[in-house]
Amino acid sequence: MAIKAHLDHHAPGESQRAAPRRALWLETSGMLPGGQEANVTIHNLSAAGLLLETGLDLPTGETLTLDLPETGAVEAVVMWRSDRLYGCAFGTALGAAALAAAQLQGLPVGEAAPAAPAPPPAPAKGAGETLGARLARLRREAGLTLADVAARLGVSKPTVWAWEKGKARPLPERIEAIAAALGVESAELAHTSGPSADLGAMIADCRARIADACGTSPDAVRIMIEL
Repeated sequence: MAIKAHLDHHAPGESQRAAPRRALWLETSGMLPGGQEANVTIHNLSAAGLLLETGLDLPTGETLTLDLPETGAVEAVVMWRSDRLYGCAFGTALGAAALAAAQLQGLPVGEAAPAAPAPPPAPAKGAGETLGARLARLRREAGLTLADVAARLGVSKPTVWAWEKGKARPLPERIEAIAAALGVESAELAHTSGPSADLGAMIADCRARIADACGTSPDAVRIMIEL
């Protein structure tokens, strides 16, 4: 899941050491505090920390403060960076209740998470896959972690994560090495699909499913695709 958030800016000329710890505000009921525009996307939130993406420059070691509904103020330290991705670790691990409440921040207050609609019939293995989806599938089938693949290729774990999520694409000359790391023939990575010709029908079907789950009309559902 992805949670939109806003990270306070340091004042111009203000040093990191002299400045107070920056506050990271999570989206609540589709709004951010004070109507501020989101400048952070949280891609993963776990008991140990979070993975966020932002165009802001966050130095390693900077401390962020999150105000979570079940816990209050929680501090997270920036541990590593890869381009726009930042890995942050909590000083104290979150409890199950606090983690669940934070993950539900994007839902309207008092509304339970909608039941997931019945999944459509599974497509043939590998049919219509993007390169990222195929990399993720082949890695899991080989019993490898992101760290395993990163170590075999001599790249960072966030780089492999970005490949699988479609946020970056490996260079063509890396394909053979990636295939070797996954234990497959390079031909398995050479032919992957982009958006299918019936993308409009797929989006319409997704919009109808979401509307049905939320008790609204398909016209009220907006879908954003990040490429």
